[in-house]
Amino acid sequence: MRKFYISLSILVFSFPIYAKTPTFHDYSARTYTGKNHPLKLTSESRKYRTLFKQMSQQPPNFAGHYVMETVGCGGGCSFALAYNAKTGQSFVLPNTFADCYSKEKGFTQNDIFYQKDSRLVMAIGSRYGDQEKCETVYYLVENNHFKEIFKQLR
Repeated sequence: MRKFYISLSILVFSFPIYAKTPTFHDYSARTYTGKNHPLKLTSESRKYRTLFKQMSQQPPNFAGHYVMETVGCGGGCSFALAYNAKTGQSFVLPNTFADCYSKEKGFTQNDIFYQKDSRLVMAIGSRYGDQEKCETVYYLVENNHFKEIFKQLR
């Protein structure tokens, strides 16, 4: 019985080491060709009203029916905004990403990647103000929210 618990512990604690890194292909999305719906702002997205208004006039470029824009927040920092062309909903990526720097690994510029036919977002950079802790964070867009599904230290 003891061997069983040891084996189970090894399996559980080693899972994150061998977890598959998400790919854009893993989360495909169908392209929406209908007209854009009127913009609906939340208390959070209202801060970016002008940008969202412009986005609501553009064709989808992310996850089939979303318009996504990356926005600079100063000093090597960025985040993303998303508008749902099907429903008009607007929302904001939950984290900002800053450039990373450490003596061991050097400089890594922050970036946010997405594709028109995938629901996956990949963000690279430092969150929470620790420029030495550089990570790649994967989000899945679901029900007008970004859900963190995986992360890797760089």
